[in-house]
Amino acid sequence: MNPKDRLRRIFRPGGPARDDAALPAPAPEADPTLDRARFERIVEIAADAIISVDERQRIILFNTGAEEIFGWARTEVLGRSLDVLLPERFRGTHSRHIGSFAEGAETARRMGERREIAGLRRDGREFPAEASISRLDTPGGRIFTVVLRDITERKRADDVQRFLADAGEILARSLDYEATIEGLVRLALPRLADWCALDILDDGEIRRIQVAHHDPERAETARALAAYPPDRTRPHPAIAVLETGEPELVAAITDTFLEAIAADAVHLALLRELSPRSLLVVPLTARGRTLGALSLFSTQPGHGYGPEELTFALELARRAALAVDNARLYSEARNAVAVRDEVLSVVSHDLGNPLSAILVSARVIDRLLEAGKPLEAAAHIAAVRQSARQMERLIRDLLEIRRIEAGRLVLVPRWEPVRKLVEEAVAALRPVAEDREIALGPRFDGELPDAVHADADRVGQIFSNLIGNALKFTPAGGAITVSAAPAGREVLFGVEDTGPGIPPEEIPRVFDRFWQARNQASHGVGLGLAIARGLVEAHGGRVEVASEVGRGSRFLFTLPVHPAEDGRRRG
Repeated sequence: MNPKDRLRRIFRPGGPARDDAALPAPAPEADPTLDRARFERIVEIAADAIISVDERQRIILFNTGAEEIFGWARTEVLGRSLDVLLPERFRGTHSRHIGSFAEGAETARRMGERREIAGLRRDGREFPAEASISRLDTPGGRIFTVVLRDITERKRADDVQRFLADAGEILARSLDYEATIEGLVRLALPRLADWCALDILDDGEIRRIQVAHHDPERAETARALAAYPPDRTRPHPAIAVLETGEPELVAAITDTFLEAIAADAVHLALLRELSPRSLLVVPLTARGRTLGALSLFSTQPGHGYGPEELTFALELARRAALAVDNARLYSEARNAVAVRDEVLSVVSHDLGNPLSAILVSARVIDRLLEAGKPLEAAAHIAAVRQSARQMERLIRDLLEIRRIEAGRLVLVPRWEPVRKLVEEAVAALRPVAEDREIALGPRFDGELPDAVHADADRVGQIFSNLIGNALKFTPAGGAITVSAAPAGREVLFGVEDTGPGIPPEEIPRVFDRFWQARNQASHGVGLGLAIARGLVEAHGGRVEVASEVGRGSRFLFTLPVHPAEDGRRRG
């Protein structure tokens, strides 16, 4: 039997049973009712919105995903125009788009390939979306089906990442501290807040360095709040952030809240004028240290801050903190270089004068000795000693200020009689005062305690520097008074002179290193007052100055009285 005949026998009805058994069994007929139910179920549970419209763009299918995305119930939109789901400005364009698609050869197409598309929720809010459309011709007419996805969260995440990338670039543009701060505020407004405040920790003190509003008409009111940094005595969220390094969120601000954080009536009026509705405070943390706090205020009714804004603000604050810290370190490095140059300049100048005197005196001594005049040479040896003492004093002062600033100053406090400290200080410098025809004397006011707990040598150094400074600037015929007066748990000491006084603009710098009165000739390296301040603060006291041009200056400092000694008064 040839192969062809055998093939016919296998497939011929009635062929051998063993051959038929090798063939697959025929598939059962599909149940149209079951297939439709499956399809409807798949459509129904889809997370995306699936919407079908007829040729007149009337909604005929609206699944559960569409209900959740648009906020409409199926029964509310079936039979209505598709326009109800579209922002008004897009309705005409969308209708033309479907008309063009109906006439084309394609049966499916992605929508919005060249532009963003948007949907309209029942509450009137728009949202970004991506969608595809398909066309199906049926005996009952043409049907268009749109599968639409709400991409609000994805777009928000993209926008946030893009914003943070731009923020990083903006914050990295400059190492100038002020420019970095201004850049941070520009980034926060109005993307994250309607107005904001930036508070920085500066040696433990809270300093408000920026308050800004995105509305120019309210900017002046916002700037007035710069005078009201967070008060540690009040329950301000920024205080908690600065102390814990954790963010704080006030979802809804009440008038009671504003009254609690306001320092006074003016502060409260400013806050009410700006109408904050919600507050978010995030820490600026870099290298494990909280540098400051950024307070973000929303004034939009019904728009309270939540977890999403918190995450966003924390990311911005993290980038900003690194930029601010880098700018701070750069500023400190520049200041350190400037101080180094200043020290070198001052030291070279102040060491140069006595060094030149020593060199000149040495040459003169050589000539006098060669000429056999030892007695005359001896006179110049005294000048050499004086110049050497000046150099020694400069070096000692430089080392002293270095120890103070490094926190390595050692005090040996004992009970020291108040009157004795003043009288010894006056006695030590009275010969110099008399030589310059300046009256120098003590004054004691009120009932003084017997003693203060202090290091007598260091207190003597304080007086020496303050009185020495007064002697430099007080003209002949003037007077210097060294005083002591009770001041609660402290004794207030003073050194008052009748010199020319200090101009108001120079007073803030009086205790700075190397400060010297601008209108006076140089009288030394300018470390005496800085050392005096360091010694006073090492005792737990404070120092200040009051001065009036043409009327003299008064330097004041305090030393603590031990609590057990408060009741001991002189009779």
